[in-house]
Amino acid sequence: MRLRWAVAGCLGIALLAGAACDPLTGTGPGTAPDPKGYMHSDPATRAVVVTLIAGYPAGDYQFNYNGYRDGTLIIGIPVGWQVTVQCENHATVPNSCAVVRGSKDSAPLEPGWSTPDPTRGLDPGRSATFVFNPSISGSYRIASLVGGNEASGMWADLEVTQGGAPTIKAEA
Repeated sequence: MRLRWAVAGCLGIALLAGAACDPLTGTGPGTAPDPKGYMHSDPATRAVVVTLIAGYPAGDYQFNYNGYRDGTLIIGIPVGWQVTVQCENHATVPNSCAVVRGSKDSAPLEPGWSTPDPTRGLDPGRSATFVFNPSISGSYRIASLVGGNEASGMWADLEVTQGGAPTIKAEA
């Protein structure tokens, strides 16, 4: 009898959890995570790894990176550092990650500065990695170049600085 109640309780919790997360929009309970957990740097080698999760479920909807959208995720990289971007698609639609200058760009700033075929994107559940070395300071973006995704909020602010250390933060 106790086993039956335990199974029923577990099923009830699973149903509530499923109802709380809308797979179509990517919304879910809670808030977006601390972005600092998605950047790891090594000052000795001047290398940094940034993980971007497209369609993070804690966001207001699936067009986000790590739960942040419309440039509220701000990544700072010093000139001359090697940047590895790990792009994971947890959304229900294709997404990509590409370094671009502005919102009207339809191709990466440099060849190879994106996931493969960035206008087609990564299918749901897929991931890819790319490496880039910024040599000029300025304001850029990491965006999904799949049609309409960036306009829907799928971009992070990328600030390339003359010095300092890599940073990642979220603006409210």
